Amino acid sequence: MIELYTQLCKDYPIVSIEDPFDKDDWEHTKSFTSLGICQVVGDELLMSNPKRIEKAIHEFTCNALLLKMNQIGTVTEAIEAVKLAKGANWGVVTSHVSGETEDSFIADLAVGLATGQIKAGAPCSGERLSKYNQLLRIGEELGDDAVYVGEDWRSSSF
Repeated sequence: MIELYTQLCKDYPIVSIEDPFDKDDWEHTKSFTSLGICQVVGDELLMSNPKRIEKAIHEFTCNALLLKMNQIGTVTEAIEAVKLAKGANWGVVTSHVSGETEDSFIADLAVGLATGQIKAGAPCSGERLSKYNQLLRIGEELGDDAVYVGEDWRSSSF
């Protein structure tokens, strides 16, 4: 799988791969991350859990966190998880969850925590469009102060 992911990243403009291996496969995730070819995002591996995030930081297992509010619990805990990840020079992707509603809070959270990345799915339904529309409203309000992180995913400030 590492060879396949490496080749895919060479052949296509892949910026990030989420949970490239099983949720408890720390060894292979670490090996793939060490290649430095893309952002390796921990979702099920980390579960937005500070202890698992700290372990991954210490062992250089990932280089990005998928932040899910349903995994972490509170906004305060989410802020702490983001601080841990950013303190390790990781990227952070604020994510929707299955069974999502039209509440656009994660768009505000992504901007407020300067995660620079959001995962809300394809814009094909109301619960997904609500997040993108909120990002557009925020962008309009911020004007020239709005910044798209893009390939500089590690340098978004908090």
